[in-house]
Amino acid sequence: MTTARSNWDESVILDRAHLAGFTGGDEDLEAEILGIFVANAPNYLETLKAAPLADWKAHAHKLKGAARGIGAWRLAVEAERAETEMPERSDADRAACLSELAARLDALLAEIRAVVAA
Repeated sequence: MTTARSNWDESVILDRAHLAGFTGGDEDLEAEILGIFVANAPNYLETLKAAPLADWKAHAHKLKGAARGIGAWRLAVEAERAETEMPERSDADRAACLSELAARLDALLAEIRAVVAA
């Protein structure tokens, strides 16, 4: 089965222009939203890691939505792969996907810390 993919730029860790558009340019709101993301996104990934296969798609969708909301395209693309491709793949493929999601989330969290510190 072929699934249409989103056209997010996978090279972008955090699209600040998207985030500014989402918040109307309110920097305090941006910081608040990023703080909420930092507090919740790792839990979404941990829940996905522990999820039974029947729930994999729903949990990957939550992570994708959180990433997409702030313009974290690099993470959103991999979460979309997790949602649309991994439920039918092998345990080894899902483990590799989880590893890639963790790496992309770590890079995003580092980027967010740099943005908030600036």
